[in-house]
Amino acid sequence: MQNEWFIKIFNLYIDDIYRLSYSYTHNRFDSDDITQRVFMKFFKNIDKINKDEKEVHKWLIVTTVNECKDLFKNIWHQRINPLGDRDIDIEDEPKDDNEFKYYLLKLPKKYRLVFHLYYYYGYSTKEVAKILKMKETTIRQLLSRGRKILKLEKEKEND
Repeated sequence: MQNEWFIKIFNLYIDDIYRLSYSYTHNRFDSDDITQRVFMKFFKNIDKINKDEKEVHKWLIVTTVNECKDLFKNIWHQRINPLGDRDIDIEDEPKDDNEFKYYLLKLPKKYRLVFHLYYYYGYSTKEVAKILKMKETTIRQLLSRGRKILKLEKEKEND
């Protein structure tokens, strides 16, 4: 029974977890590792987690965010990736039908995660604040500043 439930949740949310971790790390290999660790933790704690799908989704999101943050705290990761976000060449990213995704990748890391939770998953600013353990006013401020950055980026490209 638990294995069936795990497989159902895994199939439902693996893409979401991968996209969220990729929006934070901008690295396929790190995103693969984070996704794997999140689902390993989920399997290990399956008996302790509320069976409500919305609660499971929140648990997976919070765990993913924490895994992303832990990755960047890791001294080994800092040594092999000393430039942080600078290794991202946004021009390599395809500017396809999903224009928002293209511009989202241009945002600094601190905005990307908030935008991802707010716009992709539809969490309220209050829920995002709770997930990220920040004040709701900080989340609203990050959204506002991020929107301004995106607007400037779009205007710059249109000129």
